[in-house]
Amino acid sequence: MKMTNYLLFGLPWLLVLFLVACNSENEEDILPDEEICQDNTATLSGVVSTIIETNCAVPGCHIPGTGRVNFTVSDNIIQNAAQIRSFTQAGIMPPPESGGSLTAQEKMDIRCWVENGAQDN
Repeated sequence: MKMTNYLLFGLPWLLVLFLVACNSENEEDILPDEEICQDNTATLSGVVSTIIETNCAVPGCHIPGTGRVNFTVSDNIIQNAAQIRSFTQAGIMPPPESGGSLTAQEKMDIRCWVENGAQDN
């Protein structure tokens, strides 16, 4: 009998609590990119190239002679901007085994630079 009461009364509340807890969104998750990036003025020649040089265009990674896209060349960064955004936002790049990581602000700067047109600026 107690198990039946639990299933009828306790389980639904537990499910509601779980769904509410797992649905906690921050402002970045619910605002469209254009609103998030409206005031972000990240440029390739400024912050984005520094992020790439420090985390991507390093020995063994995205430099000449590695067989990977050479991110020491601005045109290659621009041509691969969407993939750079996707991989950095997902935490795939820089790879965890490299020991490097991006801050939330660095990820935001890359995201906004791409969303604002991935310009050579």
